[in-house]
Amino acid sequence: MNRLMNNIKNLSESIEYKTQLIGRTQRLKSGVEYSRIKGILLGFTLTLIIVAVPIIYYKGGF
Repeated sequence: MNRLMNNIKNLSESIEYKTQLIGRTQRLKSGVEYSRIKGILLGFTLTLIIVAVPIIYYKGGF
């Protein structure tokens, strides 16, 4: 009987761990999807600043 209870306990711990892992993954995925457009726009803007400003400066634009 003790062996059976240990098996049930191990199985329930495994199920609990897996459900927590699935929940964590879903929260991370929804957070990434929520901030995706904002991140793309911010990255594009920073890239323009880092690349375009030195090019304009050294070509005599300023």
